[in-house]
Amino acid sequence: MSYYAPAENKYPQIPDQIIDLHGYTTAESKEILDEILNDKEISHVRIIVGRGLNSPTGPVLPAFVKNYLKSNQINFHQAKIQDGGEGALEVFFNS
Repeated sequence: MSYYAPAENKYPQIPDQIIDLHGYTTAESKEILDEILNDKEISHVRIIVGRGLNSPTGPVLPAFVKNYLKSNQINFHQAKIQDGGEGALEVFFNS
């Protein structure tokens, strides 16, 4: 089973919400992700995780968020370059 949503759509995809997790710890990020997961009105979210370039220990949030989404069987893929590229994820919830 693939956790990645189809990325071949050439049309812009407008998320219901854009969430920027820059500066959040993994614990704080988990709380936010839990809230999103429980919101049944959201079907598409762009989560900005950053690339970890300014983190003294390297990137933490990208791997944490991807693992969280995979463990909850939530479809996602890397955002298009104009939407954040490798520093953002397009997340799709089943309706």
